[in-house]
This record gives sequence, structure tokens and C-alpha cells, in this order.
Amino acid sequence: MGRSFEPKQMLVVDPPSEIVFEGPFNRAVCKKVMVFNPCNYRVAFKLKTTTPRLFFVRPNVGLIKPNESFTIDIFMHPLVSNSSALRSNHKFLMQAVEANDFVPDLHSFWRSINPASIWDTKIKVKLIEGKTDVQQTGSDQEHGNGEHQDTDVNDPLGLLLKQVNTLEEEKQSLLKQVETLDKENEENKQTTIKLQRMKGPGFGYFVGFLLMVALAFVAGGFLATNYT
Repeated sequence: MGRSFEPKQMLVVDPPSEIVFEGPFNRAVCKKVMVFNPCNYRVAFKLKTTTPRLFFVRPNVGLIKPNESFTIDIFMHPLVSNSSALRSNHKFLMQAVEANDFVPDLHSFWRSINPASIWDTKIKVKLIEGKTDVQQTGSDQEHGNGEHQDTDVNDPLGLLLKQVNTLEEEKQSLLKQVETLDKENEENKQTTIKLQRMKGPGFGYFVGFLLMVALAFVAGGFLATNYT
């Protein structure tokens, strides 16, 4: 039985095996993936994810000339703190194939490719909760040029993500205010219930009894004064 064809490594990916996203995740998080073509021919790449609703890859397909590098942006959409997505296993699949011929449309090109000629590598995703923005910036600088969170003001997607972040922060602030008001309303409700119970028939009898005792005490004192 002959050996199956195994394409040689067509791309050098950084990070090579794991992408780390650091929280908090109540706003969009962006990471950069660097891709280098070590071959002497042009390579077409395609980056796929197991969770397309959570991650947005830009671009997810492209062409890289020999000995050239390419940067891919991966955006992670905002999540609520108890989202099941934080506990799920997410992965990316980087695929590459030789593309020396003219390629008018990359999506059509990939649909026509023989799967046996595709080189691929898997990249895991790690989500770390509880990091502050300062800590995240420092970690990002260790893994890249520290500019992957900056957004081009002329980039419509970047502006949209900024707006999403702002709206998400406002949402979290409003939720905290609502929670505080709910607690205050519950406390006021409990106080009202206690007052209503005190104002019941038993409370009236108790107040009448106190009045009678007070009047008897006053009357007793008055009589004692007269007899003296």
C-alpha cells in the first residue's frame, strides 16, 4: 500500500498552536495572527473557526507571495459573564494551497481545490477571564507589536466595534443601576410590610393599653399630690 500524499509546510503561523484571548469579555477583543510564506511560490490561505458566531476573521482568505508576511485580525464579540461560550472549546483551522495561477475569486478558487493538496494546521483558543485592561495590554505587547487593539478611524468595522464596546459598557452600567434600584425597592417593600403588620389590630390594642397605663400613672400621681 502506497503512502498518502502529505503536503509540506506552506505557512509559518504565529502564534503557532494557541491564541489567547484575555478578558474582560464584555467588549470586543482583537488578536492578530501573523502568517509567513516560506515557499518559493504563491500560497492561498483560508482561516476557519469552529465558532463563526463568536469570532470574526478579517480577512479569512488571501494570497501571500513567496517570503512575505501577512496579518490576520481576529475579533471576538462581546459576551456576558455567564455565557456558555466561555467554557466551550474553540478552534481555528489554517489551510493553505499553492496558487501560482491567476485567481479571479478566492472563494470560488477554494471550492475547486482538491482536498488532498491542502496543507493545514490547527490552532486552539484559550480564554482567560478577569484580566484588567492594563494587564491585557502588557500581555498583548509580549505577543505582538502592542498595536492590535488600536483601530483605524477610517475603518468602518473598527468604528462599529468601538460603538459596540461603548454600548456594551453603557449596558453593564445600566444593569448595575437597575440591580441597585431593585435592592432598594425590595428593602422598601419589606419595611412597608413590617409597618402594615404593626398597624394591624394587635398594634392598636397595644397602643391603647399603653395609653391606659399612662393615664393611670398620671391619675395616681395627681391623687397622691392632693392627699399630701
